[in-house]
Amino acid sequence: MDTNKSVSRLKEEIIRLGPWHIDVQVTPEVSTRVFLEAPEGYYASPAEMEPGFQNPREGWIKLIKRIYPEGLEGRTFLECACNCGAYCFWAKEIGASRCFGFDVREHWIEQARFLVRNRTVAPTEGVTFEKRDLYELPNRGLEPFDVTLFKGIFYHLPDPITGLKAAADLTKELLILDTTVRMDLPDGMLAISGESSAPLMSGVYDLNWFPTGPKVLTRILN
Repeated sequence: MDTNKSVSRLKEEIIRLGPWHIDVQVTPEVSTRVFLEAPEGYYASPAEMEPGFQNPREGWIKLIKRIYPEGLEGRTFLECACNCGAYCFWAKEIGASRCFGFDVREHWIEQARFLVRNRTVAPTEGVTFEKRDLYELPNRGLEPFDVTLFKGIFYHLPDPITGLKAAADLTKELLILDTTVRMDLPDGMLAISGESSAPLMSGVYDLNWFPTGPKVLTRILN
């Protein structure tokens, strides 16, 4: 009975904290997928539009183990625009010693901290999160990290080159850049755009730039 009550409370809290973007196992019985059971109309405001739900854990761990066959082996891990912090938790699962994630939206950081408190399927020691803007990183006084994940943020930034450099300056071994690109323009440029800051999955600056392919990203990274 007590276990049933605990599971029920956990599900209620996951729904309250929704919508969620990534499926993360919390306990053996419960994952963040529970939020999909919320009553119709529960997430009513435009800013709470369902952000699309993904489960990239298996593919991401497979990618990391192609680079580090033994896992992250005590390495430190930085996740930029961390959403609910899923990749920090998975990095910890495969050996990372310290994981730090940040996001500009309190919504996602509240979810990440909930997972730190309640996740029982893997260790969460040394996993921390902050609500922070990417452009504040250079003034944060952080020690460099071995591995940095820069996923789903480049194309939301008003100055993506400065933002990427802030992350690269804190990276010792590997930076993974994962971004949407424009396919309707020749590779080699950044295309100016704009987006509403209301949806949870959008940027917060209203101005953003899309890369047009791997060549321009390679040149920026170099």
